[in-house]
Amino acid sequence: MSMEWVAAIAGKAMDGLYARSAAIAHNVANANSAGFSPLRVTFEDALSAAAATRPGDTDTVRRERVEAVRPQTLVSPDTVRLDREIADASQTSARYALLANVAARTMQLRQLAVRGG
Repeated sequence: MSMEWVAAIAGKAMDGLYARSAAIAHNVANANSAGFSPLRVTFEDALSAAAATRPGDTDTVRRERVEAVRPQTLVSPDTVRLDREIADASQTSARYALLANVAARTMQLRQLAVRGG
């Protein structure tokens, strides 16, 4: 798996996690609003399916599939539970930080390769 491929998948995952963070903030801000239904963001299954290798795939086809993945925001029938929102926010933040670290390391490796070090 090339560095470019890792960076493309990590970037799409970061997009999904950013959308999830925004939805969580929206849920917390509106938790006390009468009749409010929380938002949930999904993207992991779609990203995993898009990144999977299929017979006859080329790198270009796989990259196009990954680039086409968009986070899906759904209205949940559940009520807002602040404990769940805080737990989801913590998990989302940790996953985002991990992917940001992967992206930074990938960039460092690219710079090292360019410099010939």
